[in-house]
Amino acid sequence: MTDGVGVARPGADRLTAKGPEVILTDAMVLTMDDQRRAFRNGYVWMKDGRIQAVGPASELASIAAEISRRSCQGRIVMPGLVNCHTHLGNGLMRGIYDEMPLEVWFAKGMWSVLNAMSAGAGEAGAYLSALELLSTGVTTTASGEICTPHRESMDGVITAVREVGIRSIISRIVMDNPDESSASQSIPALFRETPAQAADEIHRLQKAYNSDRISIVPEALGVLRCTPEMVQAMHRLAIDTNSHFTMHVASSQDERDESRQRFGHGSVAELEHLGVLGPRTLIAHAVWLDDYEIDCVAARQTGISHNPVANAYYAAGVARLADMMAKGVRVGLGVDGASTNNSQNVWETMKMAMLFQKQKLESANFGGAETALELMTRGGAAALHMEDEIGSLEAGKRADVIVIDPRSLPLAPIQTALSNLIYSNDPNAVRDVYVDGELLVSNGVHRSIETGRVLDNAERELGGILKVTGLDEYIETRSKWSWQ
Repeated sequence: MTDGVGVARPGADRLTAKGPEVILTDAMVLTMDDQRRAFRNGYVWMKDGRIQAVGPASELASIAAEISRRSCQGRIVMPGLVNCHTHLGNGLMRGIYDEMPLEVWFAKGMWSVLNAMSAGAGEAGAYLSALELLSTGVTTTASGEICTPHRESMDGVITAVREVGIRSIISRIVMDNPDESSASQSIPALFRETPAQAADEIHRLQKAYNSDRISIVPEALGVLRCTPEMVQAMHRLAIDTNSHFTMHVASSQDERDESRQRFGHGSVAELEHLGVLGPRTLIAHAVWLDDYEIDCVAARQTGISHNPVANAYYAAGVARLADMMAKGVRVGLGVDGASTNNSQNVWETMKMAMLFQKQKLESANFGGAETALELMTRGGAAALHMEDEIGSLEAGKRADVIVIDPRSLPLAPIQTALSNLIYSNDPNAVRDVYVDGELLVSNGVHRSIETGRVLDNAERELGGILKVTGLDEYIETRSKWSWQ
């Protein structure tokens, strides 16, 4: 049996699948627990989709010998990575927006491409992005999807996500502000909805797709692209449906300046005024926050996704990561979508989070490999308010586990393997990925999805979008080289 893009569906029910009982042994185990325990020779015991126990190899003698064991000799076992922000459906769009002039962006870029998106395109893009994330160690991701005016594109995204098997918080992005005074923040009429229309569609999607691994949530895109009524309505909807509420906030200099002009303060201060900061709220970017706004986010226990590579892509500035961490903000890391960060490489994101902050602070002593790994595991879990379920290897938590082979040229020598994971990074070193104890990626290959077909379908769907929008001609002519 195949789905719409010709990828073989797995036989198991991907919504509730749990892996068999198994003990991973003979490994360097990084727990990321509160004590930051790390075992040079340790084990991880998985049962019924949960972590049964973690500890040093010396404890294995007291565990029943008949339980299946798998040696991970010479490898690193750690929690699955938590990516706090991306846009899975636009996985097709990598490379299109590189150095794109603003006038081209408005004429043929974001809005034209979104208007050309179909269910098939959303599905193809999500397969591409979700597979890249999962195969490089991400077991949980948050993703925002713009699916107006073609609502079926959201169904396509979710179809791909549930087949890939990655744990996902998928927000349906809504917009309604008719104010066109700011070109960079205005919304074409075709993409606007009323709060009632947005709520109806989110209810439909939640009823159809919410599962043990997938959660559909509301997102008001931003304080400039949404009216206060829409922002508060989507926040209330999140409360009523016991879900997350997500937003893009303080992501550019234009937004900072326009927000100050309209409201007399920054975007996050406006969210505090509207009463929508809180423990179910997740903010993406948050580059331009003042001291008051950082204090508000910390006090309200609001999560932040810091997206250093995407921020640099459009020269949007360097967020105050060190200050947020010092204030106890729940901050994780995100790659953002392929249109604003061509790669979905979370290892690169971890490296850039450290390097940009060193540059901003003019302090080479900031952070380090351990800090980066913590932000992409327990930090991301805290930002999503899922720290009781994911982000560390501890008894009772979900068995989201990755196995890394450090014997590759970028990660050698083994004596400095942890530093090399971040500062040299080799995303292909992730060999095995478990979600709920289910082995989804084995020796670097997804066990049920044909990568070749995913690549073929992505190329076909993008070809159609480029032709419809005229971007094929733009890409052909933007090169300074003489192609023959």
